[in-house]
Amino acid sequence: MTQHRISIATAADTLAAIPALLGFTPENSVVVIALAKDASGAHVIAMTMRIDAFGAETVAHKLAAAAARQDVDGAPVTAVLLAAIADPGHAGAALIGLDAIREAMAGSAIDTLSALHAYNLTAGTIYTDLDRNVDGIVPDTATSPVSTAMAVENGVSGSGRREDIAARFEHRDQIPESIALAAAATMGEDFLPVTFDELAAVIGAREIPSADLTARVGLALATGHPEVRDAFLAMATHGDRDAGETFTRIAARVTGTARTHALTLAAMFHYAAGDGATAAIAIEAAEREADTASIPVPSLARLLRAALDGGAPPKLISDVIAVITPQYVAEHIGRVQSYT
Repeated sequence: MTQHRISIATAADTLAAIPALLGFTPENSVVVIALAKDASGAHVIAMTMRIDAFGAETVAHKLAAAAARQDVDGAPVTAVLLAAIADPGHAGAALIGLDAIREAMAGSAIDTLSALHAYNLTAGTIYTDLDRNVDGIVPDTATSPVSTAMAVENGVSGSGRREDIAARFEHRDQIPESIALAAAATMGEDFLPVTFDELAAVIGAREIPSADLTARVGLALATGHPEVRDAFLAMATHGDRDAGETFTRIAARVTGTARTHALTLAAMFHYAAGDGATAAIAIEAAEREADTASIPVPSLARLLRAALDGGAPPKLISDVIAVITPQYVAEHIGRVQSYT
């Protein structure tokens, strides 16, 4: 589930906007764009959801319930745009799923404004407006107004595939824990507050964390203390999206408990930034790591999984993060300069 407050008009605009709204170009999927009306009565996007073609029919009512929980500045979702992006081998299941979703939305008093089908979202591909029985041409998604607006405003690109996002969460060369242990022995009581402040500076400057800093954050998370992990949620002060990217990098270089917690933090920040697709992929990676290492899935990851599956609004996650106050950080990390 992804949320962006952007308006779109025509069927071609709808298809062109999908990669930017999801953060990747979907394949063999059904996409739901939920709309609310702003103060002027214009439709604006409240959320975007994607489901695999062969799973769409079974989760139709779940998607409708998720859409019904969304709003834009208090205005509820009242309509959806549906698109089946599926090749010939998946189109049958996708179209059956699309119809099931349409019916479920109607049961929640949500109208379907248009239903579209295209084999893929490559520029020049023919699409069909299923309700009007007319065809059109998929435009260049990279230059769509929505893609351009989001690239300028948020630095978001939807030119890749879901697999490209998943690759960002793969485990890479592990940084030896001995580096962090040596630093901890030298720094003593300053270990946590200095590590916290240095991480905040890196996020604020949009820099790549050093091997030393990555190892130290990993060691802090490896303790398994939820209070320490939760204190790192305060990094939202320096930008949800940037914090999410930094913890994505950290998660790639640590393992076990540290990796599951780093992935969970990355997921929290990405979801709070409105990027539910990336958050879901991060949680999947955390679940796989827990299974591989034979350790429990972090409780926060389980809660976020429930929120993702239930279509919880990103603001709900932001409100959870906001609970981490300067006093909380001071009690569990120590006095820091970067969060006051």
